[in-house]
Amino acid sequence: MKRNAGTAIALALAAVATPGLVTSSAAAGATGPVVVDGAAQPVYASAPRDWIVKEAWVTVPVDSDRDGRPDRVHVNYARANDAPDRVPVVMAASPYFTGVNEVPNHNVDHDLYYPDTRWAQRTDALARHGNSANGLHDPWTAAYWVPRGFGWVEVESLGTGTSTGCPTTGGTNETLGPKAVIDWLAGRGHAVDARGRTVRPDGFRASVGMVGTSYDGTLPNAVATTGVPELKAIIPISAISDWYDYYRSGGAVVAPQSYQGEDADVLAKFVLTRANRAICAPIIKDLGRRQDRRTGDRNAFWQERNYRARAGRVTAAVYAAHGLSDWNVKPSQAGRWYRALRAGGVPVKIYWHPGGHGGPPPQREQNRWFTHFLMGVANGVEREPRALVETVDGSLERYADWPVPGSRPRTTSLSQWRIPGQPQTVTRLSFRDDTAYTLLGGQLPRRGRGLVFTSDPLTEPTRLSGFARADLRIKLGQPNANVTVGIVELPGGAFSPLVTMGWT
Repeated sequence: MKRNAGTAIALALAAVATPGLVTSSAAAGATGPVVVDGAAQPVYASAPRDWIVKEAWVTVPVDSDRDGRPDRVHVNYARANDAPDRVPVVMAASPYFTGVNEVPNHNVDHDLYYPDTRWAQRTDALARHGNSANGLHDPWTAAYWVPRGFGWVEVESLGTGTSTGCPTTGGTNETLGPKAVIDWLAGRGHAVDARGRTVRPDGFRASVGMVGTSYDGTLPNAVATTGVPELKAIIPISAISDWYDYYRSGGAVVAPQSYQGEDADVLAKFVLTRANRAICAPIIKDLGRRQDRRTGDRNAFWQERNYRARAGRVTAAVYAAHGLSDWNVKPSQAGRWYRALRAGGVPVKIYWHPGGHGGPPPQREQNRWFTHFLMGVANGVEREPRALVETVDGSLERYADWPVPGSRPRTTSLSQWRIPGQPQTVTRLSFRDDTAYTLLGGQLPRRGRGLVFTSDPLTEPTRLSGFARADLRIKLGQPNANVTVGIVELPGGAFSPLVTMGWT
């Protein structure tokens, strides 16, 4: 996004150019898929009644519920009955397929380092509830991929639905669940049906892509860090790349969006829907201890959930997507993930849009990504510009990379913002925090509840591409406190929307 001269601070992110399309086609009824302009076309059965839909339980090489037996993940899978003998797979793994629970969040109204609990409400609808008539949790997404010659596989995350094991909020066992399904598709794993009979992945080939949003998008990131070779591509949307940065920030215990008091143990309870839930009580209690709400420090618990630290193991092509106004999973999760993957040399693209939580890349972009990496169609997608940005007016800007090539570090000195018409000569500034007042609308400086510093008016169109940093020296009136810094655009000197925010 570009802003006109005169705006104090502006934000815009890089973008991807409209691809030069490569056309590859096959006649309808042929043994291969039909591909037009690099995208697979819906030429196979579109009605679920004409699909082959089955279920299985895949053995996972971990015993996360400590019952002495390997965990198992429940899988639904589908393919068109008129598709080729062996189709590539689009997979969705989720802890939300079978609903969620109401659970208490930790109390945050206390001096730092003394946690307690209280009941809290969550207003977001995070889960899809129950099975559909044809046995799939998400027949709507399946209805896009299956007629185009892909298989569709749904994985109930460990500790949810009819899977066994326990949820651990990004722990290694949750990574191994979907990976075990990929191993099964590749002929290395074992699965059974409801009667205990061995099930083989007939009709599928071990060329797998994963896609999902939020937690469902985080699991593809996690599985990709195993380097399992049959995972060819992923599309993580509003996904976490480091759980520490979701629930912590530089030693501060923070919360996603408005979910004050949520933490790793709370989320595990939230998604725990398996039978015999009591078996997971000691595991989740251990999560609560190891997450360390007292200090907020990064430790082995959080490092286990840091996928960016293992980005060098990723071999799958990654097309990340994120909203710039996402205050649940912050945009930095995608930005830092992209940066780590670029350093590792894997094929990677990124899609930025101005919205909030969720928002996938355009459907055609997803199709061409999977058509190339799963079907092996030479559509040129891997040679196209890496960054795509949707602006507030809905147009798409495209750039070779992100941050925008040619961007350079720029240091801006700031001075105290003053209320128009009032003199200001103070050099030492102070304020008393009050949560009743917010940064937006100018409440903080007017009421002495916060400090605002501005740059000089910008004299030319300027974009912020990449990451911003604020260097501060602060004296606190108490032993400890959390400090929030936000970047706001001030066209004409008035407060305007928040651009970005950080904690320390």
